[in-house]
Parts: sequence; structure tokens; C-alpha cells
Amino acid sequence: MLSHFFELRTISQIEISEVDVVNQIMQSLHQILVNHQGNIAISFPCYNVKRTLGGIIRIFGTENELQNLSTVIQQESSISDYALLMPISPVPKIIKGHLRLIRVNSKGQSALRRAEKRLTAQGKWSDEVKDRMVDKWGSVRLQYPHIHFYSKSTGQQFIMWLKQEKCIKPVEGTFNSYGLSQSATVPDF
Repeated sequence: MLSHFFELRTISQIEISEVDVVNQIMQSLHQILVNHQGNIAISFPCYNVKRTLGGIIRIFGTENELQNLSTVIQQESSISDYALLMPISPVPKIIKGHLRLIRVNSKGQSALRRAEKRLTAQGKWSDEVKDRMVDKWGSVRLQYPHIHFYSKSTGQQFIMWLKQEKCIKPVEGTFNSYGLSQSATVPDF
């Protein structure tokens, strides 16, 4: 249950852009949320301001979970040096609605190679099929705000595109180690 929230507000840096600060904070926050997976959600109240996520990360959960998370965050210099930790507060009674923050995956060359391998095995691959896939996937240009992550398990860098959807009714569910869910919503205020 998302009864409470607190915010991490980025501290302006001379040598680092706000976007890079949010990337750094989210990278560190992800490492912490692995231990709280399922119960902690995030949102970005300034989402899509200048096609960015904005400088505020709003974190939701129960009061007890957020107190535990807040203690861990205060000890994490890669977050506390770049963000102000605001006090834990109850979610307001009157809200604008509900939001769902969804990870959007783009199709690329690796998806094309996998499709070619799969369709060749089924006897359905042709130059025409390839051209249609290239036309379809090549025309998809993701314009969503995003975060740059570095995977500690694979050593690779990747971009996580985030699409925000407004929802009329709340949907309960679990959140992943990034604080996102394909179905669950967070309050919008």
C-alpha cells in the first residue's frame, strides 16, 4: 500500500547537468531498491519538462518501509551528496488522479536478428518480411524521457525509456527494483 511518500530533490551542480544527477541518483537508488522490490514505487512529478524526468524523484511506500529506505539513502553518499531528502509525509487525501510509469523498450538490430533466426527456422523469412520489419522498427523513434544505467551484472550500459500514463482508477500491484510496474499505479498530486 502506498500510504506515504518522500522526495529526493536534486541539488544543482556546476559541473554536472540535472539529467546526469538524476541518472546517478537512480543508479544508486536501483541498487538499494533491489532489497525492497515489490513495495516501493517511484514517480517523477516534473516528468516531460524539457523532455526530461525533472529534478524530483518521488518515492512511495508504507511509512515503515520509507523510514527504513530513508535511513539507507542517508548513508549512501552517491545519493545524499546530490539530492535533498525531504521528510516522509502521508499521501494527500485529494489527488489529481493516478499514474503508471512504464519502461518502454525500443527495437533494434538484435531484435531483427532474433526475428530472422526464428522466422527462418519456421520457413517464413524473406526479403519482403525483413523490409517490413526495418520500415516498422526503423520508424519508431522513442521520444520519452529516459535514464542511463550501467548494469553491474553484465557490465553493459543501457537506456531505460519511461512512458507515463494517466489512469482514472488506482491499480494495486508490485513494483520492480526500479520502482516501476507495468500495471500498478501511484497517486498523482
